[in-house]
Amino acid sequence: MTKVAVIGNTSRNIGAACAADLALSGHDVRYFLFPEAAGELPALQKLGGFDVRGDAHTFFAGRTGKAVLHAICSDPKDALELAEVVLLDVEMSRLEQQFQKIIPWLPRGALVYVQSFGYWAAARLAPLLRAAGRGDVLVCEAAVPTHAASLSEGVLTGAVLRRGIEIATMPGHRVDDALKLLRTLFPDFVAAPSVLQTSLESVNLMVHPAMALLGIGVMEQAAGRGERIHFYRDCNVPSAGRLAEALDDERGRVCAAYGVRHRRLPVAIDHYYGTSGDRVYDAVLNCAAYQRGFGTVPAHTWRNWELVDVSYAIAPLVMLADQAGIAAPLHRGAAEILGVVLGIDPWTSGPSLKDMDLVGSSDELAARYGGLQA
Repeated sequence: MTKVAVIGNTSRNIGAACAADLALSGHDVRYFLFPEAAGELPALQKLGGFDVRGDAHTFFAGRTGKAVLHAICSDPKDALELAEVVLLDVEMSRLEQQFQKIIPWLPRGALVYVQSFGYWAAARLAPLLRAAGRGDVLVCEAAVPTHAASLSEGVLTGAVLRRGIEIATMPGHRVDDALKLLRTLFPDFVAAPSVLQTSLESVNLMVHPAMALLGIGVMEQAAGRGERIHFYRDCNVPSAGRLAEALDDERGRVCAAYGVRHRRLPVAIDHYYGTSGDRVYDAVLNCAAYQRGFGTVPAHTWRNWELVDVSYAIAPLVMLADQAGIAAPLHRGAAEILGVVLGIDPWTSGPSLKDMDLVGSSDELAARYGGLQA
């Protein structure tokens, strides 16, 4: 049994799904929600946890039913007490702000695992830990989170479980320390060489921008009618697939410059969800998770997604390309166009390479964060 603190829960209900799944697996789980999600608490407190439903295969526990939490906390200090692993599910635009609040209460030697789609989470938090003198705390990330689920009045229904996830730590040489603990929770986790790989392989970086750019008209018309959309169905058109492939080629050149693997988008979709087809359009079309598992969302949701993708995935990729002397016109254009549409400056709305301690040559970054992998 591992002592786990689950901190936060966002719209994909990653935090809630992890808390429920790990409780069903017999772990000691304490759960804390920041004020913006506190409306979930009364139902959870009444139940003492979650009523877990849906396909048992969408949970590592392999079953559903009543998931009793060790504690449902109103104070992060109580949730974090004696925690060995801290799972963090917060909005990426507030990651640093929310993390600052819990640093004083992190137990000595704790492992912090940010459940997000890469977004340079470990690179963004490691400097905060150093500034706070908390070198004892290890932070890690992955290219995708483990779960997706729906939640209503304490009833949690599984939607997706991603397996074979690669995790990276900052610094990379401590990944085995992280895996030793994380495999007690998620047995099929494996190591990635560095956060350069996990964040450059962010699935949202690869799959969202092309469909969002070419589907804005469809989505805004649906929003005007008050309708929901099925993003991966309504916006997956052959032209978006071709643009995604060209973006993927460009991302591959950045990966090569920094010596990390370039896993193409159809291969990544097949790895995490299962699909068929060598082209992006076909891979998305033939993927059950995209076509059925994720369901519909409010038509304006793409704006929230792209505010994050632009600031924390697309812009950092362009900055890394610039640093390596590589042209990235498609990603730069995507950032600029989406920046205008969203009303943000893509180059200042998120962290700089300096903020994330990512300034340096590929060899310097490899030495700092874990080694090259061709």
